Amino acid sequence: MNTLTVNGWVVAVMILTSAFSTMAGGNNETVGARASSLGGASVMFADQWSTSNNPGALGLINHNYVGVAYESRYFLPEASLKALTFAAPLGGGSIGIIGHSFGYASYNDNRFGVSYARKLSDVISLGVQLNYVQINIGDVYGSQSTVTGEIGVLVTPNEKVAIGVHLVNPTRAKLADFDNERTPTVLKIGARYAFSDKVSMVGQVDKDLDLPINGRMGVEYEPAEHFCMRTGFSTLNNSYAFGIGYTWRGIVLDVSNQWSQQLGFGATASLAYTFGNRKK
Repeated sequence: MNTLTVNGWVVAVMILTSAFSTMAGGNNETVGARASSLGGASVMFADQWSTSNNPGALGLINHNYVGVAYESRYFLPEASLKALTFAAPLGGGSIGIIGHSFGYASYNDNRFGVSYARKLSDVISLGVQLNYVQINIGDVYGSQSTVTGEIGVLVTPNEKVAIGVHLVNPTRAKLADFDNERTPTVLKIGARYAFSDKVSMVGQVDKDLDLPINGRMGVEYEPAEHFCMRTGFSTLNNSYAFGIGYTWRGIVLDVSNQWSQQLGFGATASLAYTFGNRKK
């Protein structure tokens, strides 16, 4: 198979990836192998990846986090996502920083975000985030950039229930004048219910203004201390996922594998380090 044919397949796969999974064009990415293994459900967690998955959850963190993630979509280097995060309590609230890059030299979608969140009560946390988004499309089309915002909230009425809401780009920020191209506006609503200390279920609904509703669901099971098993699925691209996670002395390692009926297999790995405590 010659180089031209290979490149053609790569371009075709990336177009399908964008169409079926809304992965490009300035979209907010779901980051971290924990979320990936749960079908992408993520707004109900307060952890190191809340900087991308729901800034409203950051108000509930009590430790400092630094983390890296790599997602190989369909095992193509051209369709990979790299991410770096930092989150920490600050005064009465919390701050977060997220940077990620999707794609390769001829096409890449980059985002850098800064967020702030704080608890409004013992059970409600509210956060906002500001992002700089840049899209590069080869030497012919050049690059476009814009600034977008996000708002999120996490409600934890008790130890068993967590409800998250995340609104991405409510202002419909424009990316380019041609065809009035705008970055996606997405509303995500999800919840987690813990049946016991070992088993919990998550569910989430995403609605992009330009795409059908995407339902996500997953189950998390902790058969042994510090070790988790997870599985989940997503309805929009008919994808299924399975993953595991392990925590050891502040180190959090998660890996997952995804399978889409349209595009095949992919894998995600994320590593984070937790340190320090919120000052009283």
